[in-house]
Amino acid sequence: MSRHRILITGSSGRLGSALVRLLSRNHDVVQFDLHEPADASQRELGPVHVGSITDRAAVAAAFDGVDTVVHAAAIPSNRAPYDELLRVNVGGTVNVLEEAGARHEVERFVFVSSIRVHGVLEGPGEQFMPRFLPFDETHPLLTVEYYGGSKVQAEHWCRMYVKRFRKPAVAIRPSWIHPEYPEPALPARAAPDRPDLLQYVATSDLVDAIARAMDYAPKDGFDRFLCHGAEQSSTTPTLEFIERHFPGVPVDRDALGACGEFAALVDCSHARDALGWVPAFRVRR
Repeated sequence: MSRHRILITGSSGRLGSALVRLLSRNHDVVQFDLHEPADASQRELGPVHVGSITDRAAVAAAFDGVDTVVHAAAIPSNRAPYDELLRVNVGGTVNVLEEAGARHEVERFVFVSSIRVHGVLEGPGEQFMPRFLPFDETHPLLTVEYYGGSKVQAEHWCRMYVKRFRKPAVAIRPSWIHPEYPEPALPARAAPDRPDLLQYVATSDLVDAIARAMDYAPKDGFDRFLCHGAEQSSTTPTLEFIERHFPGVPVDRDALGACGEFAALVDCSHARDALGWVPAFRVRR
């Protein structure tokens, strides 16, 4: 793995702080966020730039010497006002992409997207039921919510970045991110009595996927990866849960059976095959 100088946007957030702390072990990091890091020790891990990704001048000031961008800054919810959410999540992403494209020394761009682009179980009814299980990156993008939609739009601009600047970009679509602390303490729980993805990905595993994506060269310039834990999070066997709550959904029983009794409903084999990514964290059973 090459040593990079990485601009991490959203560096004071929960994921961003973990990215700074873990990636700084093998790389030089530059931090960019609306706020200074809450932990004083994080400020010692690399230069800190305070500003908004919606401010192109502030973004540009953080790019000196950078060869890699990990773009994690976003409003991570559907809270109103929605115009602000779209201004940050879409317009801000365009700002970061434009600056990366203009800098000849920037060679890699990793965008932190979300599993919510797929819109699975986003609402009631057949519209939001999975089209197949386990689902992977080929699953349709069904989202109609503002947050999921903002990630779909941002991924679109990543694709345009590849075409316009002829530089690679990778989108990482994590499941619900289990906090780094206390990461070991995620006990398997009783499954809810309703359709559910039983989803999670450990922060440390997600950072590992992002680190691997930095050295990945997509065949067509752009690629996307779902990132989910090795198993689902409940005490109910996967096939039993599917039979109870996903009647009529096509199920690849062979694929699920090969992954054990508690196989995830999200198929991350693309990340395994292309990035060599295998999540290490397990829920406690």
